This record gives sequence, C-alpha cells and structure tokens, in this order.
Amino acid sequence: MSSPTVHRTRSDNPALAAWLRAEAAWQRAVAPRPSGLPNLVVLVGFPVVALLIVVVLVALGISGNSSGVYWQSFGNGGADPDLLAGHPQGIRSDEWLVQSSWIISQIREGFPVVNQSFPGGMDATIQNDLPTWDWSTVFRPHVVGFLFLPLDQGMAVRWWLPVLAALVAAYVFAVTVMPRRPATAAFLAIALCLSPMIQWWFLPTTIWPVAWAFAGLTAVLWAFRSTRRWPAVVAAAVTGYLTVTMVMSIYVPYMVPAAVVLVALAVGFLVERLRTPGTTWWRTLRSLVPLALAAVGAVAVIGIWAVTRLDTIKAVLGTVYPGQRLELTGATSVDALGALFSAPFQRSLQYGAVGGLSVNQSEAAAPIMIVVFLVPALLWVLWAGLRRRRAVDWPVLATVVVLGVLFAFLLVPHWDALARLLLLDRSTDARLRLAFDLLGVVAVTLVAARLDAGVGARATAAVTTDADVDPEVATGRTVLRPGSRVPWGTAGYGPVLVLVTAGFVYIGLRIGGSNVLGASHAWRIVVVLLALGVLLVARRFVAPGALLLLVAAVVVGGGVNPLYRGVFDLSTQTTAGKAVSRIVDRQPDARWVGIGGYVPTAMLLETGAHSYNGVQTYPPEEMWHEIDPSGKSEEIWNRLANVNWVDGEGAPELSLPVRDQIRVSFDGCSRFAQQNVQYVLSDQPVTDDCVSEVREVTQGQESLWIYRVDKR
Repeated sequence: MSSPTVHRTRSDNPALAAWLRAEAAWQRAVAPRPSGLPNLVVLVGFPVVALLIVVVLVALGISGNSSGVYWQSFGNGGADPDLLAGHPQGIRSDEWLVQSSWIISQIREGFPVVNQSFPGGMDATIQNDLPTWDWSTVFRPHVVGFLFLPLDQGMAVRWWLPVLAALVAAYVFAVTVMPRRPATAAFLAIALCLSPMIQWWFLPTTIWPVAWAFAGLTAVLWAFRSTRRWPAVVAAAVTGYLTVTMVMSIYVPYMVPAAVVLVALAVGFLVERLRTPGTTWWRTLRSLVPLALAAVGAVAVIGIWAVTRLDTIKAVLGTVYPGQRLELTGATSVDALGALFSAPFQRSLQYGAVGGLSVNQSEAAAPIMIVVFLVPALLWVLWAGLRRRRAVDWPVLATVVVLGVLFAFLLVPHWDALARLLLLDRSTDARLRLAFDLLGVVAVTLVAARLDAGVGARATAAVTTDADVDPEVATGRTVLRPGSRVPWGTAGYGPVLVLVTAGFVYIGLRIGGSNVLGASHAWRIVVVLLALGVLLVARRFVAPGALLLLVAAVVVGGGVNPLYRGVFDLSTQTTAGKAVSRIVDRQPDARWVGIGGYVPTAMLLETGAHSYNGVQTYPPEEMWHEIDPSGKSEEIWNRLANVNWVDGEGAPELSLPVRDQIRVSFDGCSRFAQQNVQYVLSDQPVTDDCVSEVREVTQGQESLWIYRVDKR
C-alpha cells in the first residue's frame, strides 16, 4: 500500500513554510461568517476600490462617450485634445447623437418635465432617459449629476454609475456564492462588464438590468443565509430600488434576458433551500418577507409613475414601430447562430469589420459564451451530487435548464404561446444574448463553490509541521484541503466546445469571404485563453482560469469605447452653434428645420432651438398635425424614429429609408414652411426662392448655412 505524501518541515524547506504561512493568513482574511456569507472586508474591499476610481474619473470629467465624433467635422485637422485613449465609435449614435443631444437640450431648457424642442413638446420623464426636476429622477441616480454638476462631470456620472452598479452587484453575488474567492469574483465582474454585449450597447438603459439581476439573486441568497435581518433588508431594498430604475428605462429587450436569469436561478435557490434538512415552508417564506415588501413597494412606485404618464405610455405602445413588437420562436438563422458564438472574433468590430455577423457592430456584438463551455463541468457537478448525496443541485440544474430554454427559443419553432408566457418574445435575437453573459458568471461561481465544497470527492490532505497554520484550516499535523476537481476526461470537453464553436464560426466566415477574419488578428489568442480558462475552472484552478477569461474579455471588449475628457458641445464649441444660439436667445419661440445630415439635427437640439428635427420616442401630435394635417402618412411618422429633413419641392413628403428613420422634404415656399418655420440650418446650400441666407459658417471640414424663411 502506498504511503501518503509528506511535505518537508519548515526547517528543511523555508520556502514551503513561508508559502503555508501566507496561505494561512489569506484563509484567515477571507474566512466567511458563520452563516457562510462573506466577511465585511471581502464584501466591500473591491467595491470600495472601484468606487474610488469612479470618483476620480468623475472629478476629471472623463467618460467613454463618443461625442468626439464631431471633432472629425469641426476639428482643426490635428488630434482631438480631449481624446485620451481609443477612438469615438460612430455606430454608437444612440449615445453621442441621440441621448447626449437631448441631455444638452434639457440643460438649455432648465430640466423641464416636458421638453419643448419639438412643437407640442415631449415627455422628458420617459424619452431617452433624461434629467428633469421631477420626483421620478430620484429613481434615476445616473442623471442626478446633471442637476448639480457641470456638463462634463454630469456626463461622467451618467456613464460610470450604472456600470459601477453592475460591477459591484456581480461581484457581491459571486462572493456570496464563493465567499473565499474575492479575486475570482472581481475577475468575473470585470470580464462581464467588458463583454461586447455590454460595451457595444453601453447605455444606462442596457446596464441597469445587469445590476438588477445580480442584486436580486444576492437578495434571495442573503434572505436564506443571513442570521441577522438587516443584511437581507438592505439587499431587498436595493433590489426594489433597482427594479424601479430599470423599468423607468422602458427598454424591455434588455430587461427580459435579465429577468429570465433572475427568476430561473431564484427558483433554483428556493428549491435548494426547501430541500435543506430542518427547513420549513413557513421559515422560508418568512425570510422572503423583506424581498416581497420591496417588490410591492417597487410595483407601487412604478404604478404611480405609469398612471401619471398614462397618455405618454399609450402613445409609445400605440406606435407602429416598435409598438408591441413580438419575436417568433426558432427564428435564428445559421448565420445568426454563428454570430452568437463569435466572441473570439469580436476584436474585428473595433475596426468596423462585421461581414457575415450582422449589419453593424452593435447588432453583431456577441456574449462570451462561458456558460456553454462549462456545461460539461455543470453536468458533472449534477451527476456527482446525485451519486454521492442522492440530491439534485437545484441552482446548477436551473442554470442548465434556462440555458436550454434560451437555445430552444432561438432555434426551435412553433412554441410561441409558451414563449409569450415566459416573455421571451419581448426581446430580440441580438438583445437576448445578454442572458448568456449573466449565466457565464453564474456558471463559474456555482462550479467553483461546488468543487470547493468537495462534491464528488473526499477531502485531500497534506502533512506538515508548520505550527503557524490557521487552526480553522489545520488539525494537528494535517492541513485539510477540501475540494474536488472535474475529471480530466470531462473537463476536456470544455476546451473542445471552445474549439468546435470557433471552428464553426471560422468556416462560416471563410466561406462567406468575410472581412472579419482579416481584421480580427487576435482570435486565435482569444480561443486559447477561453479554452485554458474553462479547463482551469473545471480543474479547480478557479482564480487563474477566471483571470484568463478576463484577459479574453479585455481583448475583445476592452477597446470598444474611448476615454474622453468632457463632452463635445456643439452649442459652445462650434462657430455655427454659437450663431444659432444667439438667434435662439433673441427669438426663443422661432421654429427651425435642419436639412442634411446628423450635424444640423444635433446642433438644433443642443442650442435649445425649437425645431422639427430629432429622435422622437413617440409622435408629438401638434408637430405632425402641422406637417401632415390630413394624417395620410401616419404609418410613416407614428414610430420611434429620427426625424430628418431634405431639400425638396411643395408640401412635405415623407419617406422611410429604414424603419427608425423618417425623411421629410422641405420647401420654404410650402404652406407648412410659410405658416410654421422661421429659420433653416443646413449642411448644404438651399436654393428655395422663399429663403434668404443669414450666414455661412465653415469650421474644419464642415460648412453650415443659416437661412431665414421669407414670408410671402
């Protein structure tokens, strides 16, 4: 019979002794509370560091906004002095063109509840997540900075606060499940926030659902595990608050994947709790009272908010697009399936290469499919638990089941009624992908926690004579190392899945002659990082594995958004913007039309002009009654869309180049212009007989003309 391995004593091996002392000190530092929850240092250490970094960035007015796009038009030909790293992303127009322009418009108007940029006004408490002097702003903490801080600092708060919340929520959930692994939890939280799914859709409306999902899961676990009431109450209150914050964003396609993950895992944790010996239904339900009260409070606040804006909500839901858009089951094509697994190739998106993936970078953004690559490890954990304890690991089972449901929705047709019941059809193929990133964090934490607990294997031991070893870890001369590892034969399937899916995507891109392969030089490195990362996690080298997954996330998502100092404000940083502002100050009630590209539209908004340009969440009745008094073009203008104008003849003619772009023709001699418009801002000469030039301004590469409409 073989003898146990005996380590040399401290006197024989000083390096080993030092290592054991360091390990013992670390184990003492991360030792969880008797309840199994993380200790205070583990719980707040990483969040405090993250908060301090955000405070510094806010103080310096540094964010990731892409308003530096305007420098390409108005710059002096040199480098943008405010661009600190990276480059502005033109495709992120929802951020730099739409929402930023409306925010500056709100600042110019004094944060009203109804923004008057459009004739008839728009409800700013629903449109584009804007700052207002309204009670609902209490539940939009990311816009509060605009009310009290300069524009640059307010934009930095808006940029960093939601992602800080997501980062902290994911971290706290992870250390709640694996309280001795704060480094791993930090790696996973950062990797999640660097996922292309978050970086290419980086807006408060798309990030708050991530924070909400992990806050809700943490609240469930704390309700079950905390021996004191107040931690569960705090977690429940945070979840209730974030529920209101998320719902007020009204961006349902990102709420759905977060809700699916939260509900599925919450059910898994609930069943696990009920199956624990000595636990009763009554005790379990009583522990959930704070969370239930928080939910009731959130519903009440949302109800009041909705009732006081009922007409606006009806207008939004009554639009042709998006209206109440529903997705069909099994609608994912082979190309879309390839795009779903294209994370290793996502570096190409930063160079504008999206061929074979989607129409643009945002739509092509893919999750890092860690949860799929860890399916073999998850199934082994399930099997090991059944074999040794004859008990189902319900959270792990819930993870596997919800993963199967998501793939079924994407690939299997003809179960639309059930999908509607689960609300899956309220999202889209591209947005539902967020769920896979959330499940990736869940999968790693569950696998690590189960392996640390020794599921499927006896504890191993190492003999030592180090008297300084933590007594919690040591018994006499034997250092207990509880834990188990997924067998090599099973763990190896994870890297195989990485290679197979990467090969599937590669072949599809190669056959299609995609430009992605040439632009994504790092895809081989990312494949290796993912393969080794999931293998190390399965073999219980969790921290190194999570670190490799983080590096992969840095490669594919780390450079998406720039670091930019301040905001490029067209009203104060351009000569044309200053000229328009002077006219607006003299004639605040004058109405404008912007002709041409995006610059006139954005400039009119940011100068506070009352115009017929901009992105509408719903159609203002007064504005469209003036443009289309007969209502014959309602199918075109009754939608969420950007309203832009082109030079034309006669009465306004409406067209729809794409479903969220309304194009209207303008003639200064038309009845509409003669009755309603006083000024025109154009990026091209206008030859109408009924307009006269006020000023032509050239700055950088951009020329703009200001015209007055002559009344005939």
